Amino acid sequence: MADEYPSDRIKHLEMIQAVVARLANEAALIRGWALTISSAFFGFAAQSLNARVAAVGLLPVFAFWGLNAYYLRAERQYRCLYDRVRTGDSAVAPFSMNARGETVDTWLRTIWSVTLWPFYGVIFVVGAVLIAAGICKR
Repeated sequence: MADEYPSDRIKHLEMIQAVVARLANEAALIRGWALTISSAFFGFAAQSLNARVAAVGLLPVFAFWGLNAYYLRAERQYRCLYDRVRTGDSAVAPFSMNARGETVDTWLRTIWSVTLWPFYGVIFVVGAVLIAAGICKR
């Protein structure tokens, strides 16, 4: 194994893995904040059946959804860079942390990733139901 992976390549892989772990952690924190903030808005909206409060509660859902897609896309780019370093791709400069050129789905396609749309879709549906209930109350 030592012949296959020189120590400098192992260190490079460790650096990339640290970035991937940070990005994954940030994405998890974003999902937690999205759920917490939307729950607060939706709780107030459900208590008074106020469609406007529910509609305002959807704004952070969309913002966090987009931000989460950004982090997921960046994580995927670094995973591609990791794979290229792992296989010894000579096009990757030693200790390069530039993952921008890696080919992954666009940000818009990442929004509809199977890891994001079910989570945020459920939150959106709850908000939409509360908006409809608030409108019907009038």
